[in-house]
Amino acid sequence: MSLLTVVQYACGRLNIPVPTAAMGTITDPQVLQLIRLLEEEGTDLSRRGPWQAITFEATHVTIANEDQGAIATIASNGFRDIRNDTFWDRTNRLPIIGPLSDQEWQTRKGLTTTGPRYVYRIRGGKLLVNPTPTAGYTWAFEYMSQNWILGIDGTTYKSYFTLDTDTILLPETLILMGLRWRWKKEKGREYAEDFATYETQVKDALGRDGGKPVLSMSDDMRSRQPGVFIPDRSWGV
Repeated sequence: MSLLTVVQYACGRLNIPVPTAAMGTITDPQVLQLIRLLEEEGTDLSRRGPWQAITFEATHVTIANEDQGAIATIASNGFRDIRNDTFWDRTNRLPIIGPLSDQEWQTRKGLTTTGPRYVYRIRGGKLLVNPTPTAGYTWAFEYMSQNWILGIDGTTYKSYFTLDTDTILLPETLILMGLRWRWKKEKGREYAEDFATYETQVKDALGRDGGKPVLSMSDDMRSRQPGVFIPDRSWGV
């Protein structure tokens, strides 16, 4: 849904005048409030979990320096944080260990250890690596973005609305439910039931977003694994 569609739907649902434009009518306090509440909702919801729609991959060619450069430049689409256990040295086919805490990093530096595996931390917005890597290695990781809005061109990602045609990458039903309880709260109305329903739906959506692996507490999964299948009984011999 676009910004304008969401605002129009919300206005109809909340029984307030439906505008023909959103960003073009921000002098209307009702519309402006809805846009700002919508941005608040999107920002908060984007941080609730690892939504697949705002998960991206970054690749980096190493330089021979502890400081590999600004992480926001390496992961250029609104970097928020690196997904744990996704950082790999594709050249040497080994994981990059981290992120290290400040204590672990300083311990490693103080003991002047040099490997054998690369470790990393982010400090001052920079990607720091120890030991200093050889230049030219290809490294890659997945990261979460703070940009939950997509422009109509399909390539411009944003964290705030600028056009009525901007679309929302997060689940639309959750955005609308979140906008409803936030609006009611701002108006001093009862919103507890709407909020409780919203929270339940967020947890359910996060549990299904992007697909999840099947977890089994029994041996029934054996038949789904590759290999030679031998039945437990009735061998026919």
